[in-house]
Amino acid sequence: MVRSRPLARRSKTIHFFHDVNWRYRTLTAKAAEDSRFLGLSSLFAALLLSAPLTVFAEPLPLTQEHWFEARTAHFNIYSSGPTQEVARVGGRLEQFREAYSVLAGAQAVASPPIVVMAFPTHAGLEPFLPLYQGKPANLAAFFHRGSDENLIALCLSGRGAESLDSVFHEYTHLLLRHNDLFWPLWLNEGMAEIYSTFETTGEHAVRIGKPLEHYVRLLKGRSLMPLHDLFAVTHHSPEYNERDRQGIFYAESWLLTHYLMLGDNPVLKPRFGQLTALLRQGQLPEQAFTNAFRITLPGMETLLRRYLEAGRFEALKLTVTADLSAPRSLVTRSISPVETCFRLGDLLLRVDRLDTARAYFEQGEKIAPKSPLPFEGFGLLASEQKRPAEAVQQLQTALQHGSASFLAHYGYAREKLRLTAESDNYTRIEGPEAAVIRQELQKSLALMPSFGPAHHLLGFFLLIQGDDLTDAEKELQRAIQLEPENLGYLFSLAQVQIRKNQPDAARKTLEPLRLPYADARLKAHAEEMMKEIGALKR
Repeated sequence: MVRSRPLARRSKTIHFFHDVNWRYRTLTAKAAEDSRFLGLSSLFAALLLSAPLTVFAEPLPLTQEHWFEARTAHFNIYSSGPTQEVARVGGRLEQFREAYSVLAGAQAVASPPIVVMAFPTHAGLEPFLPLYQGKPANLAAFFHRGSDENLIALCLSGRGAESLDSVFHEYTHLLLRHNDLFWPLWLNEGMAEIYSTFETTGEHAVRIGKPLEHYVRLLKGRSLMPLHDLFAVTHHSPEYNERDRQGIFYAESWLLTHYLMLGDNPVLKPRFGQLTALLRQGQLPEQAFTNAFRITLPGMETLLRRYLEAGRFEALKLTVTADLSAPRSLVTRSISPVETCFRLGDLLLRVDRLDTARAYFEQGEKIAPKSPLPFEGFGLLASEQKRPAEAVQQLQTALQHGSASFLAHYGYAREKLRLTAESDNYTRIEGPEAAVIRQELQKSLALMPSFGPAHHLLGFFLLIQGDDLTDAEKELQRAIQLEPENLGYLFSLAQVQIRKNQPDAARKTLEPLRLPYADARLKAHAEEMMKEIGALKR
């Protein structure tokens, strides 16, 4: 009888995917629509590459303004605008969150900290917008989802600020984040538009799904996109990014979602939930759609045109147990110029405007050279640019200056670990460096217990060391629980299970990585590992 041998013991090296790091992120955005600066949505994460920076934020004028933090129960808002406007935004966000938690459960709204950068005007926001083809994108607001922090950027006055639909749209992307991997783009944006119309209609009543009249007017004046073409739109498509071509995609995505979710279709509506189930199983969008609704795409196009022509778009009225009119606590504090520099630089860093981010961190260092914040910014910037030695040096300086940031401890451990690797292959670390890495990860988790990447990296580190595979598995399972959408964590867990001589468990863990929506690199490595598991069992 041939006994199966643990794969990782045979190779003695372990592979780590850097796309499961703390910068795992998604950027979604609310685009401008004529003079109202409302109504369209866009994702620019894949397009923010190396286009020339044509508009730079000027550090000095903004840092001279009076900035403050306004903290509600679940949101940290930074602004230099009117306090009453900031309080309005915070109160409405808390209402939205509470209503959604009652409807979908507390786990649905659990997330890392949510930061809101509220600029007084759109002119103030514009230098911090993501770039598209070298210019600030045509956006009224945007949402950035990260493993360490979720961030909403918006303006309090001017175009796009007369309502909070942009903010609710962006927050919806966070609440529905676990579906991001397999939901097609039209459904993701269509659902965000349905929830963007959220409003309270009483102490215990809310309404979503009001008709978006600018979409109705646009669709009635043009032919609908064939659903085959609508389903083919991706984050890279012109229909998703170019202003002259955005409108019909977003409008039709809203119309189709509204019809399936709220329309007068007693046969189709109950099948709406089946669509997500089939997509999660790995069916392609067009196949899952026709299987779920048991109708051809031309047949659905006919029903959709009739729905548009009838013009009867009913909103959904919901009752919740919580009193949504209850007063919301708001605690404010002034923030220092160096913290202002860090916050603005961090915002630019998250939208890949790295040179301008550095200018803010440098400005902060000039203002307060003994503060840990500029060095933390420099360290995160170096990490983003894959310069681990510089990142370690800067983050170590931040910690020596008294940083209490969970991200600084995590980043320091991560970059020290990265320095030990050869082409992303890791072997056991000897000497005091191993103790430092483990201690820094534990400090990070003590400060932020729900930080998935630190759980993942600690589990991965324990896998490398090989001394405590049971704890490694526990840490990785916790990371997966916190961020089920981050499929890279599964690859690390499978390596632990192989080391524990559990090939069947490893094979089961790897199965989601073989589905159509999985990252191509992860899929290729999963297939390779599956073959090696099979060879070991023979």
